[in-house]
Amino acid sequence: MTTTMIELPARLVSPLQALADQQQSSIETIVEDLVTEYLRKQRHQRLLDEIARYQARHAQLVAKYRGQFVGLQEGRVLDSDLDGGKLYARLCQQYGDTPILIVEVNDRPEQEFRRLSRQVVPCLALS
Repeated sequence: MTTTMIELPARLVSPLQALADQQQSSIETIVEDLVTEYLRKQRHQRLLDEIARYQARHAQLVAKYRGQFVGLQEGRVLDSDLDGGKLYARLCQQYGDTPILIVEVNDRPEQEFRRLSRQVVPCLALS
């Protein structure tokens, strides 16, 4: 594990120490948990944004990729395949842990999207 030293503003140290004491933890653990949650939320928002871009481009995508899985990032098709698992493997190998929306292109722009964590992200909420 790589560690990086980060200096915190003095105004944060006291409340963080109080929280750590209350939770019988350490400031390091509290900060790690906070950063992990922040990164999770940022990743989730990027995927929600990608769902909106998918819906906006749906007519174009269905004309070209109907019945295929596509990997989208920033509204751009990175790759496609009839097999979603193969597409996922290729995209993971090429892009690592970068958030990429993988969706089966069908006639419905509104779909249920599942994250790998098995949580459902309903894109209907974006309309």
